[in-house]
Amino acid sequence: MVEQVLVVPRVQLFGNDHNPHGFGTRSLGFYRGRIAEHARFVDRPAAEEDSSLKQIIPYALVRRGRRVLTLTRLAKQTEKRLHNKMSIGVGGHINPDGGMEGIVDRGLRRELEEELHIRADVRVRPVGYINDDSTPVGSVHFGLVFDVEASSEDVAVRETELMEGGFRGAEELPGLADRMETWSRFLVENLGSILGPAI
Repeated sequence: MVEQVLVVPRVQLFGNDHNPHGFGTRSLGFYRGRIAEHARFVDRPAAEEDSSLKQIIPYALVRRGRRVLTLTRLAKQTEKRLHNKMSIGVGGHINPDGGMEGIVDRGLRRELEEELHIRADVRVRPVGYINDDSTPVGSVHFGLVFDVEASSEDVAVRETELMEGGFRGAEELPGLADRMETWSRFLVENLGSILGPAI
């Protein structure tokens, strides 16, 4: 059976707005509204080759205070382009699961449950979006960024053969940015607006 993923046609997502680049917050409500109005499911193989469609990806930054969960993708992962890349985002495609109402938030929760053991209480809030049309992969994806604040660091990677991870201070992350996947680099550049100023 072919996997289906949630998409929005590019022209309906962006409207008359120019295509944004990098991490942004200004039009978050606008984009969330366009997704709610125009999203549909298509076969993933077709979506991966069609830049007129944007696959919607919930992308979560998990943290406790100013300590951020940092992941490293290991060489056993199937996506070779991501081997040994670091990430401060947990995310993935949204598949059909019984109705469009709240589908992005359910997709986020499912992705967190699949990737991580979270034994802490969490507070989830949408904080922005990511778009990067400068690469073939980026041109077919649109990220909705969520801040997931945990009450403790009792968070662990599930598939330890594919990924390893732990919490690092936010001040360490700029020095690691050159090892990170593109979307995580965007988040590192904007940590101040996501986490708030250091006290």
